[in-house]
Amino acid sequence: MRIRWPIPVFVLLLGYFAYAKTESLADLKSHADSAHGGDQAKLCVEYAQAELEHANDLFTQGEVDQAQAAVSEVMDYVRKGAAAAKSSGKRLKQTEIDLRKLEKRMKDIGASLNFDDRPAVMKSVDEIEQVRAGLLAAMFGEKAEPKGKS
Repeated sequence: MRIRWPIPVFVLLLGYFAYAKTESLADLKSHADSAHGGDQAKLCVEYAQAELEHANDLFTQGEVDQAQAAVSEVMDYVRKGAAAAKSSGKRLKQTEIDLRKLEKRMKDIGASLNFDDRPAVMKSVDEIEQVRAGLLAAMFGEKAEPKGKS
């Protein structure tokens, strides 16, 4: 009988790496703040995505003021990530793609909120659109516009 030990070892290693990959928000934020160039753009967008999910959880729990502060933090890191991509000239395309996904998620979250809580989130959606337009302009010139806009 042949022993199949590599499969369980592989599964354990895969689980370990998946666990090690998940960082806390504070760790991710500190990594984003200390990185430079394309790495900073990537980490800022990752942090913004994680913070947006945290904001969604806060909205769900009824902590609207804290959630609005989290959305504000998301926007700070959206701007910071886009600025890092533009200044370094690296990860422009991927940053724009990631911001498009983040914008869609934020729009979905905003649509699920109470009417009174929506305006600040939808304003942030519009601001992400402007940031994306800036990235597209950096890649393709000033006449570039996000898809679906005329």
